[in-house]
Amino acid sequence: MAIVNITAFLIFLFMLSCFWKESLVEVFPVLTCMLTLMLYALAFGHHLDWIDGIGVLTIALFAVWLVFGKRERRKAFGRICLENAKQPSFITAMCLLFVVILCTSQKVVTWWDDINFWATDVKSLYYLNGFAGKYGNAAPEFGDYPPGGQLVKWWFLHFDPHEFREGLAFAGYYCLNLIFMLPLLRKLRGRNVAVMLGMAASLWFLPSIAEIYGYDGFCADLTLACIYGGFLFAVIDRKGKMDSFYYGRLALYLSVLVLVKSVGFIWALFGILFFLLHQYGSSSQSSKVAGESSQNETASGESRQRGKASGESSQNGMVSVKKPAGNMKEWIRTLAVCAAPVVTGGSWMLFCLLMRRVTKTTTTAVKYMVTDEYGISGYTGDFAKAFLRAFVGLPLHKSRTFVFDLTPLSFYLCICLFVILFYRKNLMPKKQGRLVLWFSILSGALFYGIIFIAHITIFATETQYLEASGMISSIERYGAPFTVGTLLFLAHIWMECGGSLFAARWKGKFPAKYGTCLCFLLFVGLTAEWQTGYHGLIGYREETAEQREERAKMTDEDAALFLEKIKPLGTEQSTRICYIQRDDEPRWVRNSYTNLAASPISVVYYAVNLNDAVPDWMAQEIRSSHAEYLYVEKTEADIGNVFNNMTEEGEFLSETLYHIEDDGTRLRLKAVQ
Repeated sequence: MAIVNITAFLIFLFMLSCFWKESLVEVFPVLTCMLTLMLYALAFGHHLDWIDGIGVLTIALFAVWLVFGKRERRKAFGRICLENAKQPSFITAMCLLFVVILCTSQKVVTWWDDINFWATDVKSLYYLNGFAGKYGNAAPEFGDYPPGGQLVKWWFLHFDPHEFREGLAFAGYYCLNLIFMLPLLRKLRGRNVAVMLGMAASLWFLPSIAEIYGYDGFCADLTLACIYGGFLFAVIDRKGKMDSFYYGRLALYLSVLVLVKSVGFIWALFGILFFLLHQYGSSSQSSKVAGESSQNETASGESRQRGKASGESSQNGMVSVKKPAGNMKEWIRTLAVCAAPVVTGGSWMLFCLLMRRVTKTTTTAVKYMVTDEYGISGYTGDFAKAFLRAFVGLPLHKSRTFVFDLTPLSFYLCICLFVILFYRKNLMPKKQGRLVLWFSILSGALFYGIIFIAHITIFATETQYLEASGMISSIERYGAPFTVGTLLFLAHIWMECGGSLFAARWKGKFPAKYGTCLCFLLFVGLTAEWQTGYHGLIGYREETAEQREERAKMTDEDAALFLEKIKPLGTEQSTRICYIQRDDEPRWVRNSYTNLAASPISVVYYAVNLNDAVPDWMAQEIRSSHAEYLYVEKTEADIGNVFNNMTEEGEFLSETLYHIEDDGTRLRLKAVQ
């Protein structure tokens, strides 16, 4: 069904482009948001595969229209589609996406966070055809992580409905990020192959200026950055846009932003604040213009009266007054944009509440807010020193570049200098330039403050951040929505307005057509980490075999036998297993690898010394796990004293899967044959 889904997507893409009179690369992220929200709605009912039927229906209706529609409309639509398809921006975009999908198809999951949640969860989506049931989420410690990016990965994984292929999930992740960067190509003119290839490469390498985790893992912070940066530019990109496109795009961006990661609401708040400030400034400007027009109209009225008195005609004295932007309809649309993330984010939080999905980080944060159980870290001073050293002295990416290695501070200053340059060169209106400058300064300072506070509270026990080398990794990753997002925002402004600096001086010459692109290529070329970008696209293949072996080694004999025992449960429904382990050594790292292999089955672990366990206490622990099955690995302890009174069929056996039957008073265990 891959061809069906892709064809239906392209039909919608061309139709919306024709309706809104926008370039295909600008409609691409809007349609992707629509697809994400459609999959989000289908996932609640375990009907993700209905997207195939929707695709077939779309193609069928389009074919009917092509056969029976009015000839003039079909010809006009075909002409517009042909013109749009021939645009250099669309050709470059499609080549970029195709190459990325092709090159990343052999990637395997290696990043710790992917193993902990992102890969485990999307594997569950793939097999369950939707969200897991109550207490059934495959990564129990990360239950309330939002599913926005996961759903796009599922769409790509669904291209092969017979085998879970991690490479397709990576293709979906990279395409999702790039799609929100594609509008940077909209001002691409001419068909200079070198420039088109350079722009395509620049989009891939641009995030590596300030973030590298997204090249080898499903880093949701980079996805937040791409959507956030696109939203900021969409706020000021009003000229020539239909109201349905302008406000619809903003609402869709915010709706998906909060579904990418739990902290997405912070960036949604920043985005809404910028949007409201811009709307207020626009309304004030419109009111001022309307007031001046009203004064002119009054003066014209007086002239008309004088003309009538003298018998002269006054028809040419009429002045049309444009309605202020801040009318009731405008504010209703503004409120709708602000409400959109509340609806989507709120619906997910409600679902997590009903399904008892919670994250250990969320639990810790709540305890910080409502109790004094944790307090502020005793290492606050050490965290502050590490944060300051990393912020001022260490580059945002690990490997050295050929020319510039930007530290968080130098990147922060660089952003401010860019805004000032745009302001002085009149690339933005004065009032808008001041808004962008102050917003960039204050939002960056505020979020870096939030990152520091998180380290002395929620992440206080993670002592790897006490060293500047560990702290810079955290700043780089969690700060990506500001660094990469704001960089994308300024890049949009440059690509949209920078051409005016070249047009007057080199009218009709090469720099006038490609000057903005060449400057953009130069900046990325001097500051990007090329090694990481190359490794994420091509170089990783040299390590794939070794990475598969390392993952296999993480599954010890106990875990391998457990995975074999749970095979009869299948992959068609969500369920939870309580896995009792020996307490001879910590195995939480290996347990994450076991969770990935077991997905979509949810596994919760208890390390117990069964020699000291009491049957009633053990029964209570099993109940609190909310599991449907019990598995106890091989142990030298006398397990009969703990479990024999729970079994229905003789002696309790280790390394055996038992179904849990609980009537509220007594817990029964029945062996699964």
